[in-house]
Amino acid sequence: MGKKLFVIIVMLFLFGWSLTLLNKNKPEPVTAQTEDTPVVQVEEVLPETVYSFNAQDISEECSEDVNGMLCAVEKAVKCTLKPEMEMCAKLDLPPFIFMKDPTVERPTEMNYKFINKIVLPNGTTEIHTESSCNGGWFGLCQGTIIYVLGQSGGKWNVRDIYAIE
Repeated sequence: MGKKLFVIIVMLFLFGWSLTLLNKNKPEPVTAQTEDTPVVQVEEVLPETVYSFNAQDISEECSEDVNGMLCAVEKAVKCTLKPEMEMCAKLDLPPFIFMKDPTVERPTEMNYKFINKIVLPNGTTEIHTESSCNGGWFGLCQGTIIYVLGQSGGKWNVRDIYAIE
């Protein structure tokens, strides 16, 4: 009986010791924030300019050439107004921008102002604009319009456009 008790005690000791070794090898979970360090969110300041474009006198240059995302939105707007422009054929834009149908009310004038930018976890960015135009265009040029942007080949391009009320 004494020999069995000794073996059981040794086994319990080895079991306890192995548990402490397992806990020592576990990496400590890394927390993104501690109570001592405040979270600082850097908010990009968007231009407060109201951009106005007319299909009769559109240039291919961007007003905000230093910011690739804002330039991508501007190019999408310009291609909405005048899809036959040479630059539009080179851009990766949603196919409906190039629709040619007599029932589609394509605008000839469009105004917009950047109001918000949201970076999404899936690698895309949403640029929100307050827009107005002189056509129907699927409801995608009146009110709050959201341009979903993604990168390909190091350049920003508009992947989708939708409106919210």
